[in-house]
Amino acid sequence: MRIYEELTESPETLGTFLKSLPVLDAPWDTAFQKTFCGECKEESCDNCPNGKYRNNPEWWLKLKAERGRK
Repeated sequence: MRIYEELTESPETLGTFLKSLPVLDAPWDTAFQKTFCGECKEESCDNCPNGKYRNNPEWWLKLKAERGRK
């Protein structure tokens, strides 16, 4: 099995790999902010009601792709 095949075996496997990468600003972070932060009433991100999605590419991998995205 090639590395590509192993990494793309499931959204969870790929998500775990992506989460391990040392990146400052990833596409799943931008999507999280756009989806959850705009309407948020919390004073601090420490109390984020959507914390299970924060810094977590697995939920992002399951989103429907936008047309024209490269």
